[in-house]
Amino acid sequence: MRAPPRFFPPSAATHGPSAPTSPPCGEPRSLGRRFADAAARRRRGGFTLLEILIATAVLTIGLVSIVAIFPYAISKGRQVIELSNAVVIAESVAESIREGLRNRKRFVVGSDGETSIYFVFNHDGVKDPIPANRAAEDPSRDYYILLPTYGRSQLQFSGTTEEERRFRALERASKTFVYPETDPNRNGGGDPRRADDDSDDDGDDKFWTLRVEDVYRLGQELSPAGRPPMLKDVQNEVLKQYSYAFAITPSYFDANLSPSRASFQPGGLLFHVRVMIYRAFQITEHTKAPEPIYEIDFEVAL
Repeated sequence: MRAPPRFFPPSAATHGPSAPTSPPCGEPRSLGRRFADAAARRRRGGFTLLEILIATAVLTIGLVSIVAIFPYAISKGRQVIELSNAVVIAESVAESIREGLRNRKRFVVGSDGETSIYFVFNHDGVKDPIPANRAAEDPSRDYYILLPTYGRSQLQFSGTTEEERRFRALERASKTFVYPETDPNRNGGGDPRRADDDSDDDGDDKFWTLRVEDVYRLGQELSPAGRPPMLKDVQNEVLKQYSYAFAITPSYFDANLSPSRASFQPGGLLFHVRVMIYRAFQITEHTKAPEPIYEIDFEVAL
């Protein structure tokens, strides 16, 4: 009698990998196998509600952090643009002051023999027309920049040290003029000894606490007659928001003309200038001028 045929399962080598089979009944499964089965069931079942909530919370926190950076970045970008414009304007004004001292400087001898010095300032923001005739130049106009020179009776200053003598000259005899001029007697009628000292308008006799009551406003007259604008890009509407003022005072480093080492006689040849740039300048009789967004200090010589 013949034996019944024997059947073998197909091998993986000839028919590919076989589907996972459950272990025989009663045979315990390994720990790794149980984890693998649990992962397979999760894949088949999708994400749980807890997983979705966690992912949403992480995404929300990330988006909020990114959005919170935008206002700060916009503010910093605006400040960079504002400062760049202010630097360009300040350098342009400073160059116009130097150019005025070089090419449009005037010496006027008064009836008392004292010499006054002024120059004609030519820059966008100057409203009064500059006359072609030098004799018609008026101290009450905003192009007229009077220099705060010393008088003869104020030339000798004593002190124990050179530094003390120079500080005494600045504190006791020198004046600071702020432009544009706003005093009733503008520029003292052309006499620096009669002109008002603007360093004490803010209640403190200090150069760095000046009170600015008016400004030269950019872009008010883009093509003034006989005076081409010094700042070519002033036609940009953005620059019309800017304005400027400047102050002039005798320099601490002025030359000493005294023949004696025990005294200081200022030569009146060197001046300190501060240019102040403003944006959206507004002032009333009950409020102070806003702080300048940019300042530049430099020395000019006659």
